[in-house]
Amino acid sequence: MKIYDRIMGLGTKMTDMDASTYQGAFIGKISYTVDRAKAEAADSITYEYGDVKENAFMYILSILGKVEGEETPVEKMTITLVKASDKEKEIKRVEKTDYEDEKPFHTFTKEEVYAFSKETGDENKIHLTDHPVVQGMLLLRTAACAHEDLKRLDVKFVEPSYAEEELMWGSNGRELVLYADGYVKASFKVVK
Repeated sequence: MKIYDRIMGLGTKMTDMDASTYQGAFIGKISYTVDRAKAEAADSITYEYGDVKENAFMYILSILGKVEGEETPVEKMTITLVKASDKEKEIKRVEKTDYEDEKPFHTFTKEEVYAFSKETGDENKIHLTDHPVVQGMLLLRTAACAHEDLKRLDVKFVEPSYAEEELMWGSNGRELVLYADGYVKASFKVVK
């Protein structure tokens, strides 16, 4: 299976869970690992929930991608959801610096964000407004498709990305940094 389809499968499984528990939480990090050879050779992958851990500040969820006849999952996605606080917190914005190999990432249209919500079943209101937030899974899928030969992809979200923002990325020597309008949106560590 192609990486595009696998990430869609993971995203659909994520929105399939009882989201009432996680209302108001937002994605802080996603870690995705894959046995690429087995995942690409698979005709189909079945996704199931792994462990769920919780503390006062966050939920940590995992989704496992399994192939019939394989004991070990061929994919694993761990999602860290940060719980909403009763106190209004101001986002600490991180200014971008100069990066190596700066280039366009993508400018998502509202229609792309709405279509991703529809395709995965994500009914979170922040993705369905007139100025929608781009889904973390959509950002992850776009990055993964640009690095199809990856074994692991870790994403740390700094602040929301919005439809119609011209998203750029560049390397700081350790990771790829996603930014728009002079501020960091997320960072990606890619292991090949």
